[in-house]
Amino acid sequence: MRLRYLLAAFILCAGSTAQAQFVDDFSDGDLTANPAWSGDDAVFIINAAQQLQLNNTVAGTSQLRSANAMGTLNDMEWRVRVKQTFSGSGSNFGRVYLVSDQADLTGPLNGYYLQFGEAGSNDAIELFAQTGSVSTSVCRGAEAQIANSFDVGVQVKRDVAGSWQLFVDVTGGTNYALQASGTNATHNTSAFIGVRCTYTASNANKFFYDDFYAGPVIVDNTPPTILSASAAGAADVTVLFSEPVEEMSAETVGNYGLSSGIAISSAIRNGIDASIVHLSLALPLTNGTEYTVTANGVEDLAGNASSGTSATFTYVVPEVPQPGDVVINEIMADPSPVVQLPEAEFLELFNATTDKFLDLAGWQLSTASTQATLPAVVLGPGEYVVLVNNGQLANFAGLPNVMGWSLSNTALLNGGTTLTLSAPGSVVIDQVTYSSTWYGDDVKDDGGWTLERINPFAPCSDASNWTASNDERGGTPGAQNSVFDDTPDTDAPVMQAVQVVSATEIVLVFNEGLDVAGVTSAEITIAPVLDIASIVPAGAAFDRIRLLLDTPMQEGVVHTITVEGVADCSGNLIEPSTGSFALPEAIAPLDIVINEVLYDPIGNGSDFVELYNRSAKVLSLGGLQLANESNGVIGNFRVITADPVILMPGAYILLATNTTDIATRYPQSHTDRFLQMSLPGYNNGSGTVVLADAANNTLDLFRYNDDLHFTLLNKTEGTSLERVDPDRPTDDNTNWHSAAQDIGKATPGFQNSQYAPAPEARGEMTIDPAIFSPDNDGHQDLLTIAYRFDQPGFVATLKLYDVAGREVRTLWNNELLGTTGAVSWDGIMDSGSKARMGPYIVLMEAYDLSGNVEKYRKTVTLAHRLD
Repeated sequence: MRLRYLLAAFILCAGSTAQAQFVDDFSDGDLTANPAWSGDDAVFIINAAQQLQLNNTVAGTSQLRSANAMGTLNDMEWRVRVKQTFSGSGSNFGRVYLVSDQADLTGPLNGYYLQFGEAGSNDAIELFAQTGSVSTSVCRGAEAQIANSFDVGVQVKRDVAGSWQLFVDVTGGTNYALQASGTNATHNTSAFIGVRCTYTASNANKFFYDDFYAGPVIVDNTPPTILSASAAGAADVTVLFSEPVEEMSAETVGNYGLSSGIAISSAIRNGIDASIVHLSLALPLTNGTEYTVTANGVEDLAGNASSGTSATFTYVVPEVPQPGDVVINEIMADPSPVVQLPEAEFLELFNATTDKFLDLAGWQLSTASTQATLPAVVLGPGEYVVLVNNGQLANFAGLPNVMGWSLSNTALLNGGTTLTLSAPGSVVIDQVTYSSTWYGDDVKDDGGWTLERINPFAPCSDASNWTASNDERGGTPGAQNSVFDDTPDTDAPVMQAVQVVSATEIVLVFNEGLDVAGVTSAEITIAPVLDIASIVPAGAAFDRIRLLLDTPMQEGVVHTITVEGVADCSGNLIEPSTGSFALPEAIAPLDIVINEVLYDPIGNGSDFVELYNRSAKVLSLGGLQLANESNGVIGNFRVITADPVILMPGAYILLATNTTDIATRYPQSHTDRFLQMSLPGYNNGSGTVVLADAANNTLDLFRYNDDLHFTLLNKTEGTSLERVDPDRPTDDNTNWHSAAQDIGKATPGFQNSQYAPAPEARGEMTIDPAIFSPDNDGHQDLLTIAYRFDQPGFVATLKLYDVAGREVRTLWNNELLGTTGAVSWDGIMDSGSKARMGPYIVLMEAYDLSGNVEKYRKTVTLAHRLD
């Protein structure tokens, strides 16, 4: 259809005097009519691109022709588009017969043809006259122009004197430029037009033809227009016209104008492509400035003069990039399930400078396993570019500055990886080691949402500067991030933990990335003294310091480390910080116990499990696991951490899939004792929490259910179950109680609100406190009854009575006891009702196999809050 529109304009101008024309662009998909083609039609097809294509499988010579009666060749022209996707040779070449008096294009004939391909490496488009079986060259185009695969548009003209002109558009279009001319008036009429292909089997489907025209010269009445303008240097502008322009008018300086009042010194038409004009300027262009060039009176080869045609360009001199000039600003690693954005991975880059134009050509973006070269694009100050897989470009067509790259559509790992942006010369411009934990949102980290950089101007690229997008579409590709905040970082870094890797290696963990250059000069002291051999930055985000010791640690010795002289990546200096550590000891069952569990969070909130080191040993969490239980089988093991995280005696650690959620819902939390991990599933209602070592051996196991909560609690959602006494058995149901409502329904990272250690037994039975108030306010909510016997083997029944002698609660019924132990009462009677305030009798009867019977009696007072 492209050619037919052009011809329609010609016909309107020529009127009734027009000669017949031959036209075919194969858009009708038909070789049998309008016009009809014949010959070796079994090996030619019209392909999906609506082009005539040879489609054979064996070597041969094939032809296809169509009738085209021309009573004269005077003032005629021929046009055709030819593509051959191989290097021509004496055995592989194509011919387009413009003129033939015979239908058989492989035998003797009288006419003219274009040849594409020849022996040797100087292949050029050449026009031949053929008389019988003898061919004579009329004119020959540019040498070696079609030595390799090509796609060209060709125009041939002949005048009344038999002079021929050969024009070529090397891009396959119709912006033809004269390449050769010659004279031959041997033949003056024509009956056929067609193509002839000679080929080996490997090239039997690599000939393509399109946009045939044969007929009177098409009169050009359209003036040239400027297609584009660009700066070739500080004082040189290149102007591209829509067609070749006449030399004298093209080189007339007065025919051009440039905005900003810059004078034009000279105009020179390109010696190879006559559609290009080079302008030299009297003054240099200003970097980053937009200009408009205008042309009036520039004529094409037909004498049509331009009028007010213009084009705009921006003069840019790319500068040498420095680290941080361009940052990785947004990451879509997991596009499924879709929110609103296309289901495709992408990265957004941002030019964080205020005055630099940076050319990304030759830059590399690499992951842990692959890398891609970035497309050539100049990124101006404050501009964004979105990088997507080449196959996904169409899905991002509505966004500005979207570029394709060669990374696969699954290169950005959902769980996280290291992304490195490098300029030529392996200069690292930015590096981000992201993780799915950076989302801080259990819903958004499942997919469809991007990670956005909070402050692109801050030098830090660690987790503290990233979070999930807040935009309703799931991200903000090509625009300012929804979480953007350029407030400068003025907070000093905080030392969060001391990890002991071995007897001679320590790792200090900080809450943000550090100034790497200053780490080696940090002031670090250890008491009792351990000599430090080296101090080096560590961690993908440089949020750690690795210490190697000359003096090995000894088991059981607790050391204190003091750190000064360390700054974060924004330059904030740390306050003197201290931490304790020791060489971890072997862990045994119940050294660390399950201390608090939130299994029924509010809404989509995160579960949590709190652990407590009840031993006198320094222990490491490295390699320990959480698991759950299904149908009596322990499984779904999840590693708490691979790092050697130290848990000191009497210390707490809270584990959650989303620690940010816990900190938000429970502001009383001790967040410095939080550790984020992927928890196993813990069902609402009932389930099992298992703490295991690296070999899956159980260290503690807690089977929870809603019945363990305070009976009078209206709902369990958002309220944790707390262990009453870490030293009492985990499977003692009276050792668990709902967290006090007054303190926020949970105690994440610190002592439980219901903590009530069993009183040391004085005699055989002891109670504490003597007055208790079971109102779930965290103050004396439980009565704890402790016992002690001189020998094992006693079986006991323990009951509570009111002052009228009525039994209200049975805690033990023929329970086999150890020599010491304890049990708790929460003020709930066997009937499930809350006991009235007043005095109660605690009665324990114990007997052994020898028939010895012991009875113990104590009085306790149950009190209620008076509102």
